[in-house]
Amino acid sequence: MKTNYEFGLIIGRFQPLCLHHRQFFDEVINSGIKKLLVGVGESKFLDSCNFLTGNEVKSLLIPNLDKLNFPYEIIIIPDINNPPKYADYVKKYFPQINDTNTCLFTENNYTSDCFINHGHHFQVIKPTILPTRATDIRQMIINNDPIWQTLVPQNVIEFIKSKK
Repeated sequence: MKTNYEFGLIIGRFQPLCLHHRQFFDEVINSGIKKLLVGVGESKFLDSCNFLTGNEVKSLLIPNLDKLNFPYEIIIIPDINNPPKYADYVKKYFPQINDTNTCLFTENNYTSDCFINHGHHFQVIKPTILPTRATDIRQMIINNDPIWQTLVPQNVIEFIKSKK
């Protein structure tokens, strides 16, 4: 789908960064945006679902986004868990965005709700992505299923192996 938006906004945890995320970035870039904005959602606590810090996720994203040869910006966005205030909260981290120049790309209903309700009217596009999700890959890592290594970029494999 082609858009006329200046910015394509993606907000995610990327726990871990997977090949489906890279496909997602390509889809957003090919939509016609001029700059990719990536908000890394950061939980206040590390657990089995959020096992990487925002800084770790950012360090894993950078080499993969650099390969795209496309303008991008990454910002870590700590969780607030407040849907009515979330879009305005994100605007504090990306002050250049608004309802007319930015398209939100997400398949997360919670996130899209924050940007299309509560006084906001962002365009939201649901991407088409690979069926294997970060949730599945986290479980494979926990279960020591080596298949996970075929579903993530090489730098993620190296990083996760170094943490074990």
